[in-house]
Formats: sequence, C-alpha cells, structure tokens
Amino acid sequence: MRANIIIGTLTILFSVFFLIVASGIPEARRAESVGPGEWPVIVLSFMLVMGSLLIITSIWKQKKGIDLELATDEFTNEDIQDFKKNKNVVNGAQWYIVLLIAGYILLLPIVGFLVVTPILFILLAWLLGLRKKILLIGFTIVSTGIFVVLFIYLLNIPFPRGIGIFRSMSFLVY
Repeated sequence: MRANIIIGTLTILFSVFFLIVASGIPEARRAESVGPGEWPVIVLSFMLVMGSLLIITSIWKQKKGIDLELATDEFTNEDIQDFKKNKNVVNGAQWYIVLLIAGYILLLPIVGFLVVTPILFILLAWLLGLRKKILLIGFTIVSTGIFVVLFIYLLNIPFPRGIGIFRSMSFLVY
C-alpha cells in the first residue's frame, strides 16, 4: 500500500518536472501534425494521470480495509498448475513468436502494413491462447485501427505500403 503511494508520488513528480521542461520544446512546423513539443506532453500527461489514479486507488483501498499484500497470496499451487496447463497456449509459443516477428519484418516492405499486420495479430493472439473467432477478428481490427489512427493520422508517421497491388490497397486507407 505504502509502496504504491510512493511510486505514484514519484511518477507525478517526474511527469510534472518534465512537463515543465517539455513546455520549452518548439512547436511543430505544420499545424496538422503532432510535433516534437506535443508528443512528450501527451506521454507525460498520461503518466501524471496514471500516477494520480494509483495514489487515489491505493488510498481508497486502504480506507476500505482492502490489503493488497494479502490479495496476492490467494493463489494456490493448484491455481498455478492450472495456469501452466492451459490447453489454449501453444507449447514453445515464444519460438513461434520470434519466427512470426522475423517473417513480419521480412514481409512488411513487400506486402505492406495493412496486409501483414492483421495476419501477425491473429497468429500472435492464437498462439497466446485466444481461440474465439469473434474475439480474434475483433482484436485484430481494433488493434490495427488503433495503430493506423495513432501513427498515420495523429503522428503523421507513414507505414510501409508494400509493392504492386498491396501499395494500391494501402492508398485506399492512408
């Protein structure tokens, strides 16, 4: 409990200090892009909010009498064994993930972000135990959409478009 309050306070102090420093960074040259001055402010503001929430929830739980130290001891050896025996997670998944990311890096310039990223997300989620098709598809669409909006539209960072027909398809989205 006390550690959460200390960490939250340090996070707030860190973010406030660097928010003051970031206020001296020049603005973007173009009005429609997030420049070098806005990006640190966005991240540090998020840190400030998270540090504040950590302190508030810790104090709230302390007043309610919820002991976080005891809450972590509730897992028994049977719970841990059940987690390790999860049938949905593929054995040796870490090696498949490394191979998937290597293939992603190789295919990205050829096929482009919009085609290869959803395939990567579906395969990664499946390897890590997500088996429901609707969740796989929803997770893939939402996460790819977040990346497109965040990087392409908000930060103006272009992704590889691919070549040939893949390049033409990417022009329909960005």
